[in-house]
Amino acid sequence: MKKTDPKDFLQPEPVPEEGIKRAVEIMRSGKLFRYLQSKPEDSEVALLERDFARFMGVNYALAVNSCSSAIVIALRTTGAHVGAKILVPAFTFTAVPSAIVNIGAVPVVVECNKDYRVDIRDLEKKITPEIRIFLLSHMRGNTSDMDAIMNICRERSVTVVEDAAHGLGCKWRDKLVGSFGVAGCFSFQSNKIVNAGEGGILTTNDPKIMAQAVILSGAYERLHEKHFWSEDLNEFFRHYRKLLPLFNMRMTEYAAALVRPQLPLIEERGVVFRKNYAYLTAKFAVSESIELPVQDARELRAPDSLQFRVRDFSPVQMKQFMQEVRAAGLPLSAFGADDDNARVPWNWQYIGNAPDVPMTKSYLANACDMRLPSTLKNAHLDFLAETILAAVRKVQAS
Repeated sequence: MKKTDPKDFLQPEPVPEEGIKRAVEIMRSGKLFRYLQSKPEDSEVALLERDFARFMGVNYALAVNSCSSAIVIALRTTGAHVGAKILVPAFTFTAVPSAIVNIGAVPVVVECNKDYRVDIRDLEKKITPEIRIFLLSHMRGNTSDMDAIMNICRERSVTVVEDAAHGLGCKWRDKLVGSFGVAGCFSFQSNKIVNAGEGGILTTNDPKIMAQAVILSGAYERLHEKHFWSEDLNEFFRHYRKLLPLFNMRMTEYAAALVRPQLPLIEERGVVFRKNYAYLTAKFAVSESIELPVQDARELRAPDSLQFRVRDFSPVQMKQFMQEVRAAGLPLSAFGADDDNARVPWNWQYIGNAPDVPMTKSYLANACDMRLPSTLKNAHLDFLAETILAAVRKVQAS
């Protein structure tokens, strides 16, 4: 098989020249701080907030320095407090339960099923009377059953906050992921569909949440006036501006300049991701050993990564499989076979006792993970599939 450069599989999404040019202009001006601009129309961050809210079809958006910051702020504005128990899926990145711990709350881990989605039965079981918030993570863009989740949480008076770091551009029944809960949190880190190196944004339709979020993010004194906000926020700003502490989690002007020209590319990149994923699905169909997640007809994904399980391999065989794949030059990662993977709950020792999630542990033991940047060509996809299938055959023959 033709070997490709491993770095191609780690390539971030490209930043348009328009964004680079604007970021350089901002750096030359020295006005990197959003509130140095005299009015919202002059601020790249404020313009990004306006544009992103329009894209998502929501009333408000607040740009911050990371998705983790957006999550922390969202939790603080939706009633999370020290000692509060907050639901979180077992399959997510460590930054998500970390956000819960970092505000002094306690993660309650919910099982995930073989398709990398929240297990609805375990969710229902884990909602006790003291649970008031579900921090729902759409990990790797796999959208859980939003019909069931929203119905259950509504019936049990549980507030849903969405971690949509991997869900930008995904839809459930034609509704954008991240717009279901009371707040949505998104990432512009380099491994995401929109690349600014670092950065995040919070969305909501609730003026009370947004007014608090703006202040918490770092809008001291009267700096909230340098946002594009409607009059319905003013009473909340007046109420909260001297009551809340500041985290200073603001986004820089040049980061926003990198993000804005990528917003119109989200749908285009989603088309490329779906085409490449379908191409790989056909390649893997020849093997009974490779198990891909079952797609839900209600969901439109933007699959910028690949997850699959190798059926029936023992832990020793999984280690051997990963060695073979990496020796061939493919930067594949494994949730269970890699000892320090940050996406599995048994490695979140900071949350205290290891969560009791046998279903998730069983499903992730043989699960693998691979980025699929939109810049990949068929030759890359061929190399990826052929390398994985050859490694499976070699381990089976040994």
